[in-house]
Amino acid sequence: MTPSKELRSGFAYIRVSTHDQEELSPDSQERLLRDYARNNKIVLEQIYIDSGISGRKAEKRPAFQEMIARAKSKEHPVDVLLVWKFSRFARNQEESIVYKSLLKKAGVEVLSVSEPLVDGPFGSLIERIIEWMDEYYSIRLSGEVKRGMIENAHRGRYQATAPFGYRNIPEGLEIIPEEAEIIKIIFRKFMEEHFAFSKLAAYLNNKGIRTHRGGLWENRTVKYVLQNPVYKGYARWNVGRNALRGPDASSPDMILTQGQHIPVIIPEDVFDQVQAEIARQYRRPKAKSADSYGHWLGNLVKCSACGSSLTYSPATAGFQCISYGKGKCNVSHYISARLLEQALINTLCENIRSGSVKYKEELVLPEHTQDEQAILTESIERLYEKEKRIKAAYQNGIDTLDEYRQNKALIQSERNRLTEQLRTLKAAIQKPDMDGHLEEMLLRIQSVTDILCSDTSKENKAHSIRSICDRIVFDKKTKKLEIYCVFRAL
Repeated sequence: MTPSKELRSGFAYIRVSTHDQEELSPDSQERLLRDYARNNKIVLEQIYIDSGISGRKAEKRPAFQEMIARAKSKEHPVDVLLVWKFSRFARNQEESIVYKSLLKKAGVEVLSVSEPLVDGPFGSLIERIIEWMDEYYSIRLSGEVKRGMIENAHRGRYQATAPFGYRNIPEGLEIIPEEAEIIKIIFRKFMEEHFAFSKLAAYLNNKGIRTHRGGLWENRTVKYVLQNPVYKGYARWNVGRNALRGPDASSPDMILTQGQHIPVIIPEDVFDQVQAEIARQYRRPKAKSADSYGHWLGNLVKCSACGSSLTYSPATAGFQCISYGKGKCNVSHYISARLLEQALINTLCENIRSGSVKYKEELVLPEHTQDEQAILTESIERLYEKEKRIKAAYQNGIDTLDEYRQNKALIQSERNRLTEQLRTLKAAIQKPDMDGHLEEMLLRIQSVTDILCSDTSKENKAHSIRSICDRIVFDKKTKKLEIYCVFRAL
């Protein structure tokens, strides 16, 4: 395909095997890849090398696996992946299709510097054939993988990332002693001290304990721990089911077997007692009509302690911080809906009486202009991230000083181009006079207040209050509201 004229980021991959006499040395491959990148405005973020390894099995190439994982990550670190020949990427056609498909979904293109694909009808035909083979292989591979996982599940093999309290080892799982003690505390406090899920989450967070992923504990993560049979030495496999939603023993998709190489943290009789207590305490509530839920202030009111939204509960006829309910906020912000509505109206009336209100002014741009600005701004921000990565590559000895300077110059040139486009776009917008709008802002507040005091629908009230404010912060301690008003100039 024709090389792009835009600045792009890329990884380079080099593989050499001891028995292949046709391939170039690693140094020769690297030189060709760097020359291609320099001539085609590609900033090489990192070069991955698998030396003395066959290309027949991708899972046996550690550098290749690391590169694929990074390339398809959410951070989207690169746009292209460079190889000397496509045979360096994979010798197995099926594996090549799979990995190229994964990269394509992540927006990453695989380029061979010595075997460029042609544009036009023939290239399109080749692409259609690959897509057909990809679909065929994916269907067949999916079935084979599923059958293999089902067989492993019946044999009691653990097939997922180790849960809190364990680490993965080749044979199965291994206990992490300090985490296992925390698991025992969770079970004991639930069963003996009658801690609810939210109270347990708050307890763990206050102690500075974090999940395996470094996040805060929530109701669902605590419940997942309490219901995970791995702690009594069992392997559970849910076919096509999110484990955090909880097990369903009646589901034909769930396989539960005595585990292999899964050491026990919680005795089986204690674990079973906890399941019975959970079933007793947390019964599924009766279904309610759709119109019994929701409030016109939903998600607009924020907690002054943590900034999370206050959500409405029909059961309590009031609002509470959503993070407090999950055990992630220490301060209860419960307020009845009636008191919150009255406090809002009183605050708006006070603003009208005093004749002064703090508000920000916004220019509402056409939708297409907003999209263009957002794209340009995001592109400029991504360049700063690229600059950090090439600097790290130089500091870690991956790139030479000259290569770092060349890549930095390319990034600066691209930043200048995008910044100029953004400046031109902003200059084309005729900004109206934003002074002297206090009187009009007060009139808008009065109009909204009249609507809120009327018997109109909650949809009208929701639309009206959002037309003059972005958010409302409730301070439980002072029992006051802080309304963040906005004047939108059209």
